[in-house]
Amino acid sequence: MILSGMQKSSKTFTDLLKITGLPRKTLSMRLTALCDSGVIVKDGGYRLNGSSRVENCGGKMDLPESQALTKPSFFTRRNVIITLMLVMIAVPIAANVSAMLFSSPSPPQPEPQYIGTFKAYIKVSNVIDLFAWQVVIYADSLELIVVDAVEGNFLKANAPYGTTFMLADHMTNPDIPNTLLVGDSLLGMDIPGVNGAGVLAIITFGYKSENYTLPKIIFDHKMYETLLLNSYKEHIQEYTLTIEIED
Repeated sequence: MILSGMQKSSKTFTDLLKITGLPRKTLSMRLTALCDSGVIVKDGGYRLNGSSRVENCGGKMDLPESQALTKPSFFTRRNVIITLMLVMIAVPIAANVSAMLFSSPSPPQPEPQYIGTFKAYIKVSNVIDLFAWQVVIYADSLELIVVDAVEGNFLKANAPYGTTFMLADHMTNPDIPNTLLVGDSLLGMDIPGVNGAGVLAIITFGYKSENYTLPKIIFDHKMYETLLLNSYKEHIQEYTLTIEIED
């Protein structure tokens, strides 16, 4: 539009504003670029350089190579946005296709290690001043597996700052096979022990076959000892300790 407007005569900046309808800033930038490239000359107004020729047909330019305008940049705002959209669409598609064609097959998922579960509640009753305890449990590792172990509420409910609960799983240890060591204490707290009855711990077992041997408490283990201590760190002699099973 700018060059077409100068075909017949020189034009002022105001004339070109009316002809092109471009904003003043945009028109000024375009005119500066055309002047720098030698396509137009500014001498009181703006006119075509004598060595340049513009055809009427569709506004096409036939210029000498030394004075030809450079091609419009591909990196316009519109082209950049379109390119980014195409990339956003194409990359996920390419990634999925690549994954389908070149990814190795997923390894087979391991079969479950057990076919069902049950819970074993370790319970104490008739106890006075229970401050800490540990219990050794037998469980056949060929038949059972420990799925979870949580502390019961007997000490926990009476501890203002929490308790120290632990589970040592030795079921697959060749030196101490088929045993669990469970314990809990009020260590670090200046409070008396707990009296009465309640649940010390709940252990969830998974069983590998329908015919399994139930876990049981061991009182005469060689390495570990099942014991209950009072707040004076002395052995408690009178109490009842059991395991109750819930399917």
